[in-house]
Amino acid sequence: MVNRDRELERMQSVKLTKQFAEQEGRRPRILIAEMEEDGSKKERKLAAAAFADAGWDVDVGSLETPEDTARNAVDNDVHFIYYASDSPRRTKLLVSLERALTLLGRDDILVALQPGEESEKETLFRYGIAAVFPHNYPLEQAGLTMLGLLMSQPEEENK
Repeated sequence: MVNRDRELERMQSVKLTKQFAEQEGRRPRILIAEMEEDGSKKERKLAAAAFADAGWDVDVGSLETPEDTARNAVDNDVHFIYYASDSPRRTKLLVSLERALTLLGRDDILVALQPGEESEKETLFRYGIAAVFPHNYPLEQAGLTMLGLLMSQPEEENK
């Protein structure tokens, strides 16, 4: 039953990415960020595959500072940055990333974290992080949520 639900979510995501592409002239683009060596490489690879299967254009970042990650996102004109990390420094890194995006004039690029703890959410949301998903949250469902957030932005913000 779980695999069937995930397949239905993937199909719904593909449909939404096509709808987005019709409205925006291109598919949604996501950067899978790596901002420190934290043992989460496998999670980032799984996320890249899941988002690509769901219709996203996927860029996979190399190990970079938050500032370089922001520049990479701007240079590649992504809509979303997805960060998978269990690091205790993830909140600090994401706040730095969000600040760097703002300084580059691209606070319209949305950012998501997985896994995120309930205790982190308030701080992350206050600093502009768009989505925080708990551990073991299905990537297909995360992708749908992220598409919903992206598609609900005012039109002039969708670049």
